Amino acid sequence: MIFKGVNNQTVEFKITNYQFPEITNCEYDSNWLLIYLKVKSDFGNWETVDPSLLVRDLKDIIEWFEKLSNDIEADSDSLVFMEPNLVFELTKIIAGKKRIRIKFDLESPHPNAKDEKEFYVDCEYNNTELKLIASELKKEAELFPERAFTNRK
Repeated sequence: MIFKGVNNQTVEFKITNYQFPEITNCEYDSNWLLIYLKVKSDFGNWETVDPSLLVRDLKDIIEWFEKLSNDIEADSDSLVFMEPNLVFELTKIIAGKKRIRIKFDLESPHPNAKDEKEFYVDCEYNNTELKLIASELKKEAELFPERAFTNRK
């Protein structure tokens, strides 16, 4: 799927596979997802593939976008994960649109990134667009179910 940002910026987001497709019996190693990103931003253009999210992280992203699309307050204004390569952050609500900042850190920013510089793309969506994002992410998630999970409360 493609996140369309302000100023014609884009973030193509695609799950390419499990990081370890052959490991199916380990809670973490069985559930790391390889995330392909193709970023066209005010900071430059780049592509990367890294094990950035667990299957359950993807579920959290879907739920977060669904809550935003229904004007339900999420548990947090930002989503940060164990591998903080990607961060999703609600930065503003303006005239019925929500501004989402997608931040790139660790293995995800521009290849020439310096540690002190922040790389991100800002996107603005209405509730209908947010519902579509959640729906598209659900389609991606269906291809990569959680494997070898333990009972969590």
